[in-house]
Amino acid sequence: MECLEALPYTECVSGISFPVPMAHLAAQQLPEQTMHCLEYGLRSTLDVYLNAIPNSRFKAFHRLVAGFLGVSEAKKIFQRRRQLENLIYKEPFFSFSPDFLYRAVPDCKIIYLYRDGRDCANSLVECYDVLTNAKLKTLDTSESTLGYQHKGFWIPWWVAAEQADVFVEVSPYVRSIWMWKEMVSCCESFFGQANVITSGRVLKIKYEDLAHEPITFGEKIVNYIGADFDSRLQKRFRQASVKAIGKYKKRDASDIKLAEQLAYHELSLYGYIA
Repeated sequence: MECLEALPYTECVSGISFPVPMAHLAAQQLPEQTMHCLEYGLRSTLDVYLNAIPNSRFKAFHRLVAGFLGVSEAKKIFQRRRQLENLIYKEPFFSFSPDFLYRAVPDCKIIYLYRDGRDCANSLVECYDVLTNAKLKTLDTSESTLGYQHKGFWIPWWVAAEQADVFVEVSPYVRSIWMWKEMVSCCESFFGQANVITSGRVLKIKYEDLAHEPITFGEKIVNYIGADFDSRLQKRFRQASVKAIGKYKKRDASDIKLAEQLAYHELSLYGYIA
């Protein structure tokens, strides 16, 4: 997202508009009218943002200082004359309901950026302290806004009832790869449909490929969006780092083994384990 901030006449938004619980709700079996309501909610939320932020002088100043914004575009913002070409919206929890996003915004293009689930789980635990026993005492987290009670805990909806005992016993790290497993299963199931593939609306990118070859895959992403891969963008993508790849290896060996057993199918599907 930091790279794409350098796209001209573009706004990048990360999970601050459409409430995360709605993404969980959209993954449920709901009546058609309710789904229509949620879909309209997403579209109207994006419309409100588009009407409010493109000519924000406050945001433009900070983007200009950070080197994300060209002088000519900044001038148009301060004159209230800027017209957006792209809105890039990042929300990982749409992975639970990719079909919802696909239907709700029928003209959008989707970039499906996937990563080794073992590293994803490690990042979720280290950076966000997710799915701890303390946090499972309520439904007030982004990872678990819907669920059912079991042995004093709120078990996330994406855990089958017959697996609740196992979920309670494992560590937050294993619980995190459990969530990753369910997310990528939803994405593969939907994005693998023939009509979705032929639509050309979904671009799959492997995080590790992007980190190791940022110019090659950065250009692929930018061209898919419909923009030019100019020098400003190339400079941003060249700053990509591979330092986060394989960080999970520092974790306890027994935790890694259990995580690999749990998500073996998905990890092997993406070529992370044989």
